[in-house]
Amino acid sequence: MNPLVIAAGWLVLGLVASAVLRRRTARLVAIVPLVGAGLTFLAARSSTAAVPLGGLSAITGLDRAGQGVLIAAALSMVLVILLQPSIDPALGRSIGVVGAAATVAMSSSNPLVTGLVLSAAVATLVLRWIAQSPGRVTLAAGRVAGAGTAAIVAASPLLPLTGFTTGDRPVVVAALLATGVAALLAVYPLGGWAAGVIRTLRPIEIAPWMILLVPVVLIIAERIPGGVLGTGTPVFEHVLLVVGLGSAVWGGIWAVRGPDAMRYGRVFMADIALCVAAVEGASVSPAITGALVILVTHLALAPILLRSRDSGLVWPRRVAWALLSGVPPSPAFWGRLLLLEALAAGNVGSTIAAVIAIGAIFIAAVLACAPRPRPVRTPAVPERRARPRPVKMPALPERLSNLAAWLLVALGIAIGLAPQSLAGFVFGH
Repeated sequence: MNPLVIAAGWLVLGLVASAVLRRRTARLVAIVPLVGAGLTFLAARSSTAAVPLGGLSAITGLDRAGQGVLIAAALSMVLVILLQPSIDPALGRSIGVVGAAATVAMSSSNPLVTGLVLSAAVATLVLRWIAQSPGRVTLAAGRVAGAGTAAIVAASPLLPLTGFTTGDRPVVVAALLATGVAALLAVYPLGGWAAGVIRTLRPIEIAPWMILLVPVVLIIAERIPGGVLGTGTPVFEHVLLVVGLGSAVWGGIWAVRGPDAMRYGRVFMADIALCVAAVEGASVSPAITGALVILVTHLALAPILLRSRDSGLVWPRRVAWALLSGVPPSPAFWGRLLLLEALAAGNVGSTIAAVIAIGAIFIAAVLACAPRPRPVRTPAVPERRARPRPVKMPALPERLSNLAAWLLVALGIAIGLAPQSLAGFVFGH
């Protein structure tokens, strides 16, 4: 199946869902990523080679890893929607556009096409964020993330570097591509916008970026071949290694110090930054496997952890945090161990920074698992007006939510028991 057909399915269903659905039927927005996953699965029979960014052909088809990441991300997005306490039906438009852009970006080797579709996805998300919470935080998200996609578009006229593998041109291309990857993946110093958005908006508003866009950009960044960049390869690798490790340490520290509502977002950003540093800065095979294990772990546990702590699922949340803590045999332990092994092959500084980041993430996960202190009860003051009764979810949806959450926890445990096998099953690696 042509990737453009899959992208059209995402886009049309997203637009129709946002126009037709109402508040009572808003949860049917989950049909958009579900159909997108189904269409991608039907295209899984084609055996296309991996698509490197920097070629001349526009749409070359989805390879096995591309199909795996799109299906896993779409199914994770379905569960995020189903487990949320409330859904805005207009969110279907953002999900449709981002899903379509991710499909086209994953199947394209032309940086111009990739940059343009990612620009459309970022613009759609940022416009919705600004509509939800207008202010400096959401405007900064538009400026920085938009600058990242613009950097990828700016690199497109200079590629491929046939006959220009030395000199200033490869260095400029490498700097532009590194800037685009860092901005889209929210790696410091270009990652402050994501922290601000996570603090300002509801988790469901951030989910299309975290679930659908970040895994695709990470896979695309891994496919930028060293032969295409020429003498710019060290610039690309060293820049992403340094900023990735710095961002991982910074994100881990703030995951410990920050508020509970931002903890999972900080841990997610720290893990992605660690993957960027290892995959781009350490040319060792365990880095790819470790990054894929981290990705599939977050895709499995994000539907639970993106739900507010006050909206139930107490024990599934604690077990999910335990699986993210890095205690063996959790899947996060194996993923971070492989990333640390790849970084340790480089130099001592990279190893020390990675250990600090992993330790901070562990402390943040332990804090998230800890039960809240019980509030001190004070004598009730009589009031003239009756207090409103709390609104409770119906029994059946609550039971279904708990069942889905425990199934996701079981999946996370299975990933920890056989990380490389399940990552290979999903991504074909």
